[in-house]
Amino acid sequence: MRINLNKSGLRDQYDLIINAVNLTIKHNWHAKMHSIRWDDLQYVLTVANEGSVAAAARALGVNHSTVLRRLNNFEYRHKLRVFHKLPTGYKLTAEGKQLLDAALVIETTVKKLERRVFGQEMKLEGTLRLTTTDTLLRLILERHLISFHQAYPNIKLELNITTRLLDLSQLDADIAIRPAVTVPENLSGVRICDLAFGIYGSPNYISSLHGPRPIESAHWLGLTSDMNNGSVARQIDSIIHPYNIVLKADSFEALALAAEGGMGLAYMPCFVGESSEKLQRIYTGLEDSNVGLWLMTHRDLLNSARVRSFFEFIETEIKSDHNTLAGVFD
Repeated sequence: MRINLNKSGLRDQYDLIINAVNLTIKHNWHAKMHSIRWDDLQYVLTVANEGSVAAAARALGVNHSTVLRRLNNFEYRHKLRVFHKLPTGYKLTAEGKQLLDAALVIETTVKKLERRVFGQEMKLEGTLRLTTTDTLLRLILERHLISFHQAYPNIKLELNITTRLLDLSQLDADIAIRPAVTVPENLSGVRICDLAFGIYGSPNYISSLHGPRPIESAHWLGLTSDMNNGSVARQIDSIIHPYNIVLKADSFEALALAAEGGMGLAYMPCFVGESSEKLQRIYTGLEDSNVGLWLMTHRDLLNSARVRSFFEFIETEIKSDHNTLAGVFD
């Protein structure tokens, strides 16, 4: 948890948060909470969430020794034993749990405050954090992000390429660009266009299929649990027996590579399948999924000039890709 107190008015708001939290915890915690170094507390919170120093180090992207040193320093500085060091992992002590509960109240409130401060930012400069998928970045978004940089050179883009839907309410990202059927309740979004899916395989593998029901007996390339939800997964489940899935991946990029190698058939976005000269589409009459490509952000960020400018830019620029994304090819 990193708290930025440099923005105008944010320190006064932060002091109000501390006072509010002090109403929920014992008086003897007042001095402790004010003397805490929040960068150190981030390590304590991560160890508590992950259950071990090693897992916390991986989550924070630092060395095992760094987490252990910061944790020991925290306990020594505050004369407080935060964890029981058990063979099975780290377990919070009673005092450690009380500290953690109070810290989580502050963290949640400060995150909300930071969203609102960022949401009122009217300057077309600073960092804008985007999350999207590898295939969308490579095949569709790359040139549009370059154009956006040319139009807004003072806005720095930070990309997080993942198939997971990051928690925008926790400021994991400012904007998400990804396939979805609907937008989560706490977010606001714009459906840019439809996103068509189809069944693809290598020509050699497709020609090797035989029998009265070749599609059902074919080897299939499926999605891992991280992506195995929504209408796309339901479409796949309607025609594929789990026994026939020979490979799973958390990326359509990986499925396309496996399909090109002749491992089996894959149900994927048409803009991915059609981009490969090594893949051929099978027309089976399978009903298209009701998936669209969405721009999403947290509602508190809608008034940010950076977010608004990006939304307006991408909505306009990506119109040239509507047919490709919707599976309409010449």
